Amino acid sequence: MRSRTTTVLATAALFTLTLFAQSGSEAPANAPSIGRLAPAAEPGTRLQINGVVVAPDGAPVPGASIYAYQTDADGYYGVKPASDSANPRLKLFLRSGPKGEWSFDTIRPGSYPNSKAPGHIHFEVRARGFAAKIFEIVFEGDPFITPEMRSNPAFSVRKVMPTSPGTVSERIVLSR
Repeated sequence: MRSRTTTVLATAALFTLTLFAQSGSEAPANAPSIGRLAPAAEPGTRLQINGVVVAPDGAPVPGASIYAYQTDADGYYGVKPASDSANPRLKLFLRSGPKGEWSFDTIRPGSYPNSKAPGHIHFEVRARGFAAKIFEIVFEGDPFITPEMRSNPAFSVRKVMPTSPGTVSERIVLSR
């Protein structure tokens, strides 16, 4: 049953990601490299997510478009009881800095209500001359992470470092 649940979740995630890829969620040219995805007053455990966008050879990719979105701490994309991933309430557009760097403050997202989907943050990253990279960060220790998710490139399992706020780092490697 767990494998079937994983397959259904992965299929739904890829379908959602494909829809977003087709929608062209491109950050404005003047978007910052640092931002806040969840407002300071948003209930939940605070996180700082940071990283770098690089080419396959490790060279930084400045100016990459980063679109990130997530649920609130209770697992809803919209204002409860709405939960529309096509129009999330918590979202952010960034552009990577001169060294490919980016960061944002947020909260730890909740699992969807009445589901076994791990809490996650969606990412869509685009840069001229590279293929779009679409994936989700899920958090080590979440009881709903499956072995299949650990080997699926649509998921990036990351440890939350015990700082205040908790810190998560992600190296985004784009392909040509």
